[in-house]
Amino acid sequence: MRRFNNFGLLFFILLTLVSTAQKKVRSPDYLMRLDSKQDFDLLKGEPLSKNFNGIECVKVVYVMQTKKLFYLESKRYKWHYTFITDVLGDHQDLSTFNELNYQPQHRDYILATFNYNVNTKNYFLQFASCDNPSDQQIDILVQKIAATFFKQNQFKILLNSTILLRRKKEISLKHATISSDELFKNQNFQSICKGKTTGILKYIHADSIKEGRNYANYILVLHGSSNQLPLCKGLITNEFQTPLSHICLLTNNRHTPCAAQKNIFNIDSLKKLNNQLVELIVTESSASIRSAAFSKDNKPVKSLPKIKLKADTQLTTITDLTALSYKNKIAYGSKVCNLAELKKVKHNGGFVNTPKNAFAIPFHYYHKHIMHGKAGNLINELLRDNLTLNNDSLLAKKLSAIRKAIRKQPLNKEFLNAVTQMCQQRFAKNKVRFRSSSNCEDEANFNGAGLYTSQTGIVGDTSKSIESAIKKVWASLWSLRAFKERSFFNFDHTGVTMGVLVHAAFDNEEINGVAITKNLYRDYDFGFVINMQKGEEEVVSPKAGVTCEQLISYMNNQGIELYDTSEAADWISFSSLHSNSSLMSGDELKEFTLQLESIKNHFFNAYKLWGKMSYKDFALDVEFKVILNSDHKREFLFKQARPYNN
Repeated sequence: MRRFNNFGLLFFILLTLVSTAQKKVRSPDYLMRLDSKQDFDLLKGEPLSKNFNGIECVKVVYVMQTKKLFYLESKRYKWHYTFITDVLGDHQDLSTFNELNYQPQHRDYILATFNYNVNTKNYFLQFASCDNPSDQQIDILVQKIAATFFKQNQFKILLNSTILLRRKKEISLKHATISSDELFKNQNFQSICKGKTTGILKYIHADSIKEGRNYANYILVLHGSSNQLPLCKGLITNEFQTPLSHICLLTNNRHTPCAAQKNIFNIDSLKKLNNQLVELIVTESSASIRSAAFSKDNKPVKSLPKIKLKADTQLTTITDLTALSYKNKIAYGSKVCNLAELKKVKHNGGFVNTPKNAFAIPFHYYHKHIMHGKAGNLINELLRDNLTLNNDSLLAKKLSAIRKAIRKQPLNKEFLNAVTQMCQQRFAKNKVRFRSSSNCEDEANFNGAGLYTSQTGIVGDTSKSIESAIKKVWASLWSLRAFKERSFFNFDHTGVTMGVLVHAAFDNEEINGVAITKNLYRDYDFGFVINMQKGEEEVVSPKAGVTCEQLISYMNNQGIELYDTSEAADWISFSSLHSNSSLMSGDELKEFTLQLESIKNHFFNAYKLWGKMSYKDFALDVEFKVILNSDHKREFLFKQARPYNN
């Protein structure tokens, strides 16, 4: 009996020890010092904003009254306020807390984030975009961290907010600093579209994509960037992308796993897998490629019914955009009607600035041109020819013949005279832009980025004739790239048709750019992502080595005084053509952000296709320019708005 009790006691002790070992040891709520990298790792969490990859963070709180510094357990306490309430026992309401502790006077705490950059193995201190610490408060926090950090003063202050950038010179005289540009350049990895796929690994240069080869079964390792992205299983590029680059838009639209990794061409072990079947996995923080075995149980994919495209080809009115709204897209296309809605956006007692005297050509004239010419027969023959549809080389030749037939056939004289007369009345002999407005682009389920063309025409100019410009826009509907993209999304090609948006060209642009009316980097109710570039250099597909300005503006603050008074914005990078400062002044950026808010609000109410989507999640892709007006003053011009559907 005694032996049984001893055995039972021993078994109970062992079971208790095993159970205790299996339980995860709770990390402390905070530390007062960081005596090693292990201490940092014990507390680290993920940044609230995903502006940069490879950043680990520890929240810090300095108590002004007691002069104590706390390094917070940052997975448990993602917000300074939660720690101060739960651990320090200060139960102010949140609005009062924010009002006090992000301004120089009367604050109880200095709040910041202490970050580690895994790419460069360096540390930096970061303040919130709305924070306005005094010089003395910055000094206090820097000195306290240096005294409690195992690397002492081996860290820098990140200058990436509106407030700190205005004080860049003064802060840099006293402290080591780092810019968002430096941080951005030190990034090695960018997750573009998360996912998992299998395909044959293929190294390729961006320039060779124009050859039109079939890459449907390949995972591409791409050197450079391209507006022409073939259908593929997956993609790794060695160049970082802006949110509105064609690579970002197309891979997210197609749900194709995609990432950017700067050193991808230097990984020798990966080169050994070239032309072999591999598995690609893209996560938020990494991309992995490994050898994969051929699957023996591949099952045929069940064909889905074609998506029918709607079009009214009977309406013949060539009209000013002020006579249209989004409801007219069935006859003019979404690009035309989105710009028509832009013209209705009210802001500060007036309207936002859009291309003046713009007009639209409906689907009718394209349809008539096709049906009464050789191109219509060629299209019908192609869509019945399964052999050609499954052979890219043959398909490219047949599509080329269709485009040639569209361009060769003369336009109806009455139609051409009407368009020429409108151009002459509205634009005289200035350059005119003719832009695609098909029934298969700029929609919530399909943006068609870069698929179709825009052309320039000039009244009376034989080398840049209006007739040629219109026919080239129409013909672009049948490029190999556009055809394959529509096929990928299962659109019925028999219903595709093209309208044309017509407005003056702009040669005097100071800035061009795109904006997304949603915070892509942080789940806020406000904050817009803005990408812009000096002059006419492209934002979505820049030349190699050219970086655009990227920032998140919080100036559409929806009445939150904390962000209003600080005119908060975070910079990710500055333009390489205009380094170290923004292309817009502070006043311009605030006014621009508020105009974007007016645009978002108008379209949210105008669109009826979003169902139960919240205002926060609703987003537009807005194309804009800053131009010099007749008085040589800078003004915003909004060129396009369409649903952002990534």
